[in-house]
Amino acid sequence: MRLGVLLAARSLEEADTRLSQAREAGFSLCQMNLQKGGCSRVELVTLADHMLEHGVRPVAIGCYVNPIRPDAAGPLGVSREDLIQLLHYLDIIGARRVVFSSGTFSDTPFDPHPDNTSEDALAMLAEFVSDVVAQTRARRYQLVIEPWYGHVLYNEDRVIAFHQLLDPAVSEHVRYVIDACSMIGPERYAERDKAARHILRAIGKAAGVVHLRDCIMPPDGEADLVPPGQGTLDYAAYVSALQEFVPEDTPAVIRNLPPDEFAQSRDYLLRLSDDWQLT
Repeated sequence: MRLGVLLAARSLEEADTRLSQAREAGFSLCQMNLQKGGCSRVELVTLADHMLEHGVRPVAIGCYVNPIRPDAAGPLGVSREDLIQLLHYLDIIGARRVVFSSGTFSDTPFDPHPDNTSEDALAMLAEFVSDVVAQTRARRYQLVIEPWYGHVLYNEDRVIAFHQLLDPAVSEHVRYVIDACSMIGPERYAERDKAARHILRAIGKAAGVVHLRDCIMPPDGEADLVPPGQGTLDYAAYVSALQEFVPEDTPAVIRNLPPDEFAQSRDYLLRLSDDWQLT
């Protein structure tokens, strides 16, 4: 499994800095999250040049549109228009996976909303994804949907139910972010290691990207998502389960850590397993 790091940028200058920091920490792969709407072709060419200059290749691009309110540029700065434009310029960026959330009715990115659990919400997400596929001219690409325990895709059963709604011509382009911590809410936290393994067994084969992070919740501390090994998961067992249930060609990216911890987190994961590939 290839190992990279998640980078986020609101400008080309910030992207250049983050790419430099990733390379200095020994990474040559990343997921680059774009947190700026209206990126032109020229800007994307410049971003691709920065990646080439630093020797850091994108395995995925994050464009976190909210599928429930796709025409509004939410807190992360992008809308459906930005996603469609990015999909038309995949050859420039060099990544074939585009990541976005499963969506929420909430006005804030991570707060739960009761309507997210409805069948209507599933139908809206399916309609959004089908519309994006219909508008995309690229032949090879994956729409990688990121679940979250407060969003429309809040657990592994919901992911499976959603995928079954899609027409085959759509579902062949749809994969999912595999990140057990994103689906372990307060009600599952007490048996988090068992829950994590169940999540990976249920949907690991549908992986488009793996996100690597750890979790903390009461009574062990304030609820937070932290870098791998800094939470309360049995992370060695979790990595072993990832390698058991997720296809080995799936890229894995470390997230939820500041740049000055990039190298430390990479070294920690390399100590847990000899199977990571850094290129």
